[in-house]
Amino acid sequence: MPANENGGITTAIPTVPVIEERKVWTYHKNVKEAGIARANLAVSEESPNGTTKGDYSNKHKDQTVLQQHVDFFDLNKDGIITPVETFLGFHAIGWSILTAILATFIIHSGFSYTTQNTWIPDPLFRIKISNIHRAKHGSDTGTYDSEGRYIPQKFEDFFSKYGERYPNGEWGITYLQTVKGVFGQRSLMDVFGIGANLFEWFAVWFTIWPADGVMTMEDIRGVYDGSYFHKKADELKLRHGSEGHRD
Repeated sequence: MPANENGGITTAIPTVPVIEERKVWTYHKNVKEAGIARANLAVSEESPNGTTKGDYSNKHKDQTVLQQHVDFFDLNKDGIITPVETFLGFHAIGWSILTAILATFIIHSGFSYTTQNTWIPDPLFRIKISNIHRAKHGSDTGTYDSEGRYIPQKFEDFFSKYGERYPNGEWGITYLQTVKGVFGQRSLMDVFGIGANLFEWFAVWFTIWPADGVMTMEDIRGVYDGSYFHKKADELKLRHGSEGHRD
């Protein structure tokens, strides 16, 4: 029986083809206890200490990884993300006016209500970062747990199941492979979750905009903890703003 190279743990059996097709990640060397959720660090084999550039992880140590993921869009850092802030955030990372408006409408109409402190909807469709864990939906990778923590094993499993390792040693995944992953991870009758995931992966691909169509594991890890958004915005500032926007 195929086994984990690090301890003889059986991870696939010939009688169940889907298990052999979708292999779990067994390449851990730098990440210890990969199945334990990290409250505030998005780690990987390449970045076992999270995002260290600019002291990012330390600066965000008081936020869960899911809160870090959306913090970029909280422009005035008041813990609340307004539709205007989301629009400006997307525009800052290269989205055109029309695509930023569309993404803002989808996100705030879909997730604002679940993050409120009362049963009364917010007429301004704002999102409260402190409750962002309530916006977690089904049919996802499972990388975020229900409280917004980050599980390295789940993150890496998505790549070993649906992505691939390239000759340069890096792991990557295309948008079409993520679509396959969404349906592979889908929950029964979860129309909202499937739709949300397809949109989210398209948003990730559109933001990264890889020249060869392949999103690297490290770039996507940076999306999970939000550090990639800052990196992208800084890159576009160096290109003098509008030159980086896509119509």
